[in-house]
Amino acid sequence: MTSTPYLPRLDHSLSGDDARPHLGAVLLKSKMLTPEQLDQALADQSGSGRRLGEVLIERGWLFPQDVARALARQWGLEYVDIQHVSVDLKAAARLSPEIGRRYLAIGVRQLGDGTLMVAVADPTSEALHAVAEAVDGPVAFAVADRADIEFAWHRLLQGFKP
Repeated sequence: MTSTPYLPRLDHSLSGDDARPHLGAVLLKSKMLTPEQLDQALADQSGSGRRLGEVLIERGWLFPQDVARALARQWGLEYVDIQHVSVDLKAAARLSPEIGRRYLAIGVRQLGDGTLMVAVADPTSEALHAVAEAVDGPVAFAVADRADIEFAWHRLLQGFKP
């Protein structure tokens, strides 16, 4: 049995029809990934149902925060490192734990005009829409690492017990 030779993608650039750059293109442009690494990750991802970022983290090529920063760039959002920026309790309380945990989102702070800044792990339109619908008032989104959001919810729901 012969296997099909591995053929790398020749063009990782953004096509004119894309609404936003692909995550791989963002990572290449920022030099966080080589074209060969992207090719290998895309091959690993194919048919697996896993997201590209998951594959890159599993391979050890990127840290979760690297993927979150790239997602923020891809979606034109701010990146928030909630390990180093404290979550405002009043802001967090504006989003129910059920919605926040389901969509991996947490209120981080209230902006000067009353807008709630919400950090999300997955900035897809489904998540953004669901969170925006669940909050009373205007919402601005940022991206944070999934594990950081989960940990913040854990700490909030445990009442910050050590």
